[in-house]
Amino acid sequence: MIETQNLSPEEKEAIKLLGQVLNVGINGMATFSSSKKIADRYLNNKKYPTQLDKINALVRIELTKNFTTGFLTSLGGIFTLPFTIPASLAANWVIQTRMVAAMAYIGGFNIDDPPVRVSIALCLLGKKGKQALHGDYKDFQKLLRKDHIAKLSKQTIQMLNLVIANRLMKLSAQKVLTRLGKAIPIIGGALGGVLDYYSCKNSSEFAMELFDLKTKNDIIN
Repeated sequence: MIETQNLSPEEKEAIKLLGQVLNVGINGMATFSSSKKIADRYLNNKKYPTQLDKINALVRIELTKNFTTGFLTSLGGIFTLPFTIPASLAANWVIQTRMVAAMAYIGGFNIDDPPVRVSIALCLLGKKGKQALHGDYKDFQKLLRKDHIAKLSKQTIQMLNLVIANRLMKLSAQKVLTRLGKAIPIIGGALGGVLDYYSCKNSSEFAMELFDLKTKNDIIN
């Protein structure tokens, strides 16, 4: 995903983690369905006539999944990877990645394109994703909305991936102590579920804004 020869060991680890999260979240693994497969369930469901209806329905279900701790077991082999952050955080990011990728796919974006994938990764930061882009957020949005995202250079994509990866690692460090409460029966589990729910909610809201999905009211036959 990024040239790592000039990176510190910590940065290499962060980039590796982001790559794993994106790969599993978008492409799926074992019993964990891919983002396209999830999106197709809504695209083929005539109960939701517009793209926006389908996206909103998808988000509602995925938010519920994020609260349900038992859902983590469906991630299978991802927990055997050498993560240095809690498995619950990694799982939460994977689930959010799949949700955002499915939202973008329903919205008409090619989620196999590197520029779109880095946009999906950016949503893992929630509203803090704007800070990662500094003063270039509006310009980045315009590139997405005008379908000119392919103009992003490989170097720019690599830089964004590194910024996002580093920020995710910092966020994980901040959340570790809070998530240790999950070890406490019932109360800890409920707390973890609430944290995961709102983390996912922040990602979905930022994705709606970044990909301009609130305007996706095209009727799908």
